[in-house]
Amino acid sequence: MATKPRFYWDACMWIALIKREQTRFEACAHVIEQAQRGEVEIWTSAFTYAEVFKRSCSGLSVGIDPTDDKPFEDYLEQDFVTLIQVDADVGRAARRLLREHVVLAKPQDAIHLASALLQNVHIFHTFDRDNLLGLDGKLHCPDGELLRVLEPPPPPDPDAGTLFEGIGTGDSQKKAS
Repeated sequence: MATKPRFYWDACMWIALIKREQTRFEACAHVIEQAQRGEVEIWTSAFTYAEVFKRSCSGLSVGIDPTDDKPFEDYLEQDFVTLIQVDADVGRAARRLLREHVVLAKPQDAIHLASALLQNVHIFHTFDRDNLLGLDGKLHCPDGELLRVLEPPPPPDPDAGTLFEGIGTGDSQKKAS
């Protein structure tokens, strides 16, 4: 029996979904819809509960608004989301990742990577160009598979039609003439 695709979501994915970020929301919503239909699974660290509260160096909040706390928590409590606990194994693996990969500048990013790697979740969704996307294809899960670190794909274009649209209906001959 084939297993469902599993995607690890970095905290920025949840922020983009909850805040409905203009250029990112549609891709996040598409993956959530796939998960709600049971086509994929979403995995994330329990640390995500805290990380969506972000404050920039200037003191401004850049994470989710307090009014979004409950909707965010409701997402993480859905059956299609698997929470990974931050334990000693994750902490040790995160520290090793920080030492081995200079581009990995933030411990929270290392916690997310370690969580995905240790659970053999082979696709890691993020929008973090500075610290994470550059690690695509450079880390191995315990099962030997490479970890793909990618932005989520955009939803399919509903106006694009299908590859075989018009075949067998006489439309293809009309288009050819």
